[in-house]
Amino acid sequence: MGTPRFDPSHSVKFDLQRGHVDLDGNRLLVPAEALLDLCRAAGQEPLADFGRRMGTEVGRRVQARLGDATGAASIGEMVEHLGGDVALLGLGSLSVERWGRALVFVVDGSPLGAAGDALLGAVLEGALQRGLGKDVHAVLLDRQDEQARFAILGAAGAEKAEAWLGEGVRWGEVLSRLQGAA
Repeated sequence: MGTPRFDPSHSVKFDLQRGHVDLDGNRLLVPAEALLDLCRAAGQEPLADFGRRMGTEVGRRVQARLGDATGAASIGEMVEHLGGDVALLGLGSLSVERWGRALVFVVDGSPLGAAGDALLGAVLEGALQRGLGKDVHAVLLDRQDEQARFAILGAAGAEKAEAWLGEGVRWGEVLSRLQGAA
């Protein structure tokens, strides 16, 4: 049967008379700068919790759409659905890169820019945990202009990757080291 394609038709509904935006429940449209200011003031842990909660909603919607096909979906199919929901939130365009056994999510065009990378990473973590039941960490590998790359790793791999990145190791080498250690 295969998995259904992501279809954004009728995903977002605007009820201007009531002043509501509906994306599977009431939502708010918030200026990116205001959200960034709030995230900066919140601190690291509250920011991560907030992002994971946003991501959990993304994962829930993906899981609801795919149903029993969730476990059988390919990486490309999952990214299509995750990316569609990330785009509906206005966070940018999501794609995936395979580097050997490493999975790297790429977010292009987020209105949050580099200041929003921690929030984006937390959204990805929450989406994957809820959508696939995988406890993962999204480690920021690289930021180039409007593009951010996140390695999707387990706890041990994330710890190693963050340490190497902190030492100034280039992200491609970090991925190579991780695969050599596996």
